[in-house]
Parts: sequence; C-alpha cells; structure tokens
Amino acid sequence: MKIDISRPVYDLIKDNPKLKEILIDLGFKGLDNPIMVQTMSKKISIKRGARMMGIEGLVEKLEKEGYEVYDSSQAPEAQKRKDLIKSYIERLSQGEDLEGVREDFVKNFKGVSSSEIMDAEEDLLNSGADKEQVRKLCDIHSALFHGMTENENKKDKYEGQAFLSYMDRENDKIKDLVEAARSREDFTLDLGKIASHYKKKGDLIYPLLKVKYNKPGPSDVMWAVDVEIVKSLKRAQKEKNEKLWQEALQRADEMTYKEENILYPLVKENLTRDDLDLVYQDLKDYDHDLVPYEERRTGSSKGREDAYIHFKKGKLRPDQLEALLDTLEIELTFVDENDLNAYYNNPKEAKVFKRPISSLGRPVYSCHPPQIEPMVRGLIQDFKDGEKDSFKLVKKMGEKIMAISYYAVRDEEGDYKGVLEAVQDLTYYKDLLGKEEK
Repeated sequence: MKIDISRPVYDLIKDNPKLKEILIDLGFKGLDNPIMVQTMSKKISIKRGARMMGIEGLVEKLEKEGYEVYDSSQAPEAQKRKDLIKSYIERLSQGEDLEGVREDFVKNFKGVSSSEIMDAEEDLLNSGADKEQVRKLCDIHSALFHGMTENENKKDKYEGQAFLSYMDRENDKIKDLVEAARSREDFTLDLGKIASHYKKKGDLIYPLLKVKYNKPGPSDVMWAVDVEIVKSLKRAQKEKNEKLWQEALQRADEMTYKEENILYPLVKENLTRDDLDLVYQDLKDYDHDLVPYEERRTGSSKGREDAYIHFKKGKLRPDQLEALLDTLEIELTFVDENDLNAYYNNPKEAKVFKRPISSLGRPVYSCHPPQIEPMVRGLIQDFKDGEKDSFKLVKKMGEKIMAISYYAVRDEEGDYKGVLEAVQDLTYYKDLLGKEEK
C-alpha cells in the first residue's frame, strides 16, 4: 500500500486501522483518543506530526511494515514552486530591484498559498540565512506577493470562526488608523491600539503556530517586525521625524497585508477548532478598543473538589488554594523545571501582563519576542546552575510603578523545581508613604 506522508493523518487512518496502530506504536500520541483523531489529525500530516513528536526514521519504519512511502510535497512540480519562491526572496535579500523580481514572479505564478510563502522563508532560515536580514526585508518580501496570493482573490470574512473574525476586523481598523495618520501632518496616532493588536498576535498566534504546529516562520520573522514597527512609530512621534514616520507607517500598512493574506490563512489552515476556541476565550483578558469582544459559552463546568492538599503547616482544598492565590494583589507565574508554563494565578485587579490559558504547557521561551528570548534563557540557566537565586527590578509603566521579581524555586534538598515570577503594583504604597511623610 502507498502512503503519502504529506497528507493529513486522518485521511490515511480512517479506513486503515492497522496503520493507526502502527503510528501509535511509533509514538504518535493521541491517536488512541477519538477527540484527537477528529480534530488534530485532520490538520497534521504524518511528516509534520513525526517532526513535532521527535520521531526519527519515519520512512524506514513504515517501509519495514510493508508500506510504499512517498512525499507529494517533494514532487517535482511542488518543489519547483517552492524553489522559485525561495529564489525570488533570495534575490530581494541580495539587493535586486523589487519590480524586476516581481516581473519574473508574475510570469511563473498565478496564485501562491500562505503555506508556500512560509515554507520558503523557513527553508531560507534553516539553510543559514541571517535572521536579522530576513526580518529587515520582510516587508519587501511580502510586497512581492501583492495581488498574487490565493486569499486576495477571495477575501475571507471567517464567518463562524470567532477568533479569526475578531483579529481580521481589528486588522481592518489598523488599516484605517494608518491611512488617517498618513494624511495628517501632526504625528498623531493611537499607538496603543496598534501595540495591543500586535500583543494579541504575539501572545496567542505566533507561539502556538511555532510550538504546536511546527510553523516557526511567523514567530521568527513577523513577531520581531511587529516590535520594530511599534518602536519606530514611537520614536518618530517623539522626534517629529517625518521620514521615519512615513517609513514606519508603510511597514505597519505592509503588516496588515501580511496578516490578511499570509498569517490568518495559515492559522485557518493549521489550528484545530479546539485551539481556535481556546485562544478566543483568552482574548477576553485583552483591550478591546478597536473591536468589541463577545464572550461565548464554552459549555465547560467546574466541579467541586473535596480532597485536601496537605502542607507542613496545614491543609487546603484546591478551590480554597486557588481562591487564596487569586486574592493576592500579585500576579504569579510558575514555570516548571522543564521550562514549561505550568501555572498562572488570576488576580481580581487588572493584570499588567497577559497570561493566556492557551500558553499553558508550552515552553516559556515561545512566549517572548525573538529579541527578548536570549535574556530569558540566560536568566533561567543561571537559576539552574545555581549562579543566581533571584532577579528583581522596579519598572515605571505609565503612571504605575511595578516590582517584577523572579525566584529560583528549589526543594529542601536544593534541587531546582522551576521559576516563580511575581509582579506587584507598588504605586499605592508609594502614595501612602508620601502621605505619611507629610
């Protein structure tokens, strides 16, 4: 029997129970769960699933079971398209004129999918291309595809898909903001609205695509560009720099194109219904100045837990412990010894840092922009090596003064158990101290 490892797992196992059992034995976790079969397996190919789960020698193992294995994504025509896209991006990266490259591109392509674009950029990064250079030219790369992507010819309003519909409508509002800012000469722009939109992408989309769906392109490239756009707009406003202002607005406009025609189609193609529902639920913790948020019932219910957790000095039921931790006027995050997000409390006051439920169980590094990730890795490694036990800073955020502390969590034997982050608003205490001194 022939197997195309680029096809979704679901398509291959639905009429082949023997293959399903073989894949489970090889390490394809979740295929013994009917819910996973009906959701995730419809989105993930055997090839991508093996990469995500660290299964090596997939082809050899399947051939040993008597299957004839082939990969349609490596078919001459498919590979030729990807190589051509890659060559155009490389030509732009080497400084060739956009219009000349685009002319060649139009001759060879009638339509290009978001996956093809991302795969080509990821191939470039994997082959050793400089990440900073790829990010720097990200806007030029996307300009190559204007008018040529499949999604442009059939604008998707994502009906029935609450999360994508919300993000797409926010993106449309960003277009209006940018266009209005271009037509004025006073450098006015509600930058907070753009930053909030980018924050949602950074928290909810990029890490999920990279970690769970093995699509690192947006996280490695777009996320860094988002950060650069906000910084450039802020600097241009402060310095009243017209040239920088127009360049930054152009980059922001280019990003709206990338979201509409590359990022959201990629999300639609890859994320399961469950993941889309979960990230929509996470949206409720963010600002909604551009598009109103409508809370949806998920049908989940929380049962009472009567068992106690016993400590050296007392005992608490899980519901008591959770209520206690949520009562603290401190935001808590715990990252376990495997560097996975394990716990967030949910304080009643507005939270400074958003902590999406969908990020639980993911590596903490995936939750930070590429520019910040090396610092996070360095601090955690210092904790693991015993070089540091804590790291504390006080930061002014708007009108607030925030204390941000990181602690290495160790047991009585000194074994490392993870990192605790605590964030506390000190403004009240500063004001109170000022009154007492008077």
